[in-house]
Amino acid sequence: MEDQMRLQHAFFSCSKKGAYVILSNSDTPQTRELYKDANIHEVMARRAININTKKRGQISELIITNY
Repeated sequence: MEDQMRLQHAFFSCSKKGAYVILSNSDTPQTRELYKDANIHEVMARRAININTKKRGQISELIITNY
């Protein structure tokens, strides 16, 4: 979570300086909360590798932008 909070800080810091910012991240309640003040777009991503075979295939991922 510490790394996620640093990433969020960098995202909004760059945004405040006028940069266009985009990142992708896992679709979790924590991620959605961290970026609730940004534009969140949900996309489906294909994953072929996972220790849990039931989690292979299509998963929800977030594209987060400030524009």
